[in-house]
Parts: sequence; structure tokens; C-alpha cells
Amino acid sequence: MVWRKRASKQSEVLAPLTIVPGLFNINEPTMFGLPVVMNLMLIIPFILAPMINAITTYIAMNLGLVPLCNGTVITWTMPPLISGFLATGSIAGSILQLINIVLDVLIYMPFMSALNKRQLMEENRAK
Repeated sequence: MVWRKRASKQSEVLAPLTIVPGLFNINEPTMFGLPVVMNLMLIIPFILAPMINAITTYIAMNLGLVPLCNGTVITWTMPPLISGFLATGSIAGSILQLINIVLDVLIYMPFMSALNKRQLMEENRAK
């Protein structure tokens, strides 16, 4: 979403720098560079997305769609989809992670659009 042509300069510069670390769950460039931390426009999705992920995961595991975690200790830097498979011993764990990622993107999308519009207005005002 940040890759759009109308992205603010800050987002254009920051987005490519956050991809590789983000794949390994190192999110500090996004959290403090965007910034997500202390940003009132992003506080709602910042709180809502993990709650939705927890509920989705609980329901999927409670219904038996995804096996319970097998007790394997997985390093926090393990990329998503791989960690889901390792934690559950099933491809269903990876599919659940993919579903959670899609839900997170959908939750953040309107808030990121609003933030991007605000940043563009501030950049245009500064010129």
C-alpha cells in the first residue's frame, strides 16, 4: 500500500527499508520510522489487529481446523508461514498465519490511507 505512486516522501523512502527486516519479525524500522508508536492515527489498528489475530487463532484451534502448538520452541526471528508450520507441525498453521496477515492488512489499510493523505498534505504545505 505504501508503494502507491501518491505515497508521501517519508513512506517512499521508508517502505523498501522495512521489507527484509519485517520478514524476520524485526519491526523497529516500521514502528519508529513510520512511526506507529505514539501515532494517534494508528492506535486503533495497532490494538485491534493483534486482538483479531488472537480471536481468529483461538477459534481455528478450538474448532480443530488448526492443530494445537506442539511445544516446539521457535525463534522469534523465524519468518511467518515457516513458523506457523513449525509450531503446529501442519500446513494449516501456515495458512492461518496467512489469513491473519491478510486480516491485518485489511485492518490497517484505511488508517494507512488516511495517514498517507495527511503526510502528503503536510509535504505540499511545506513546499
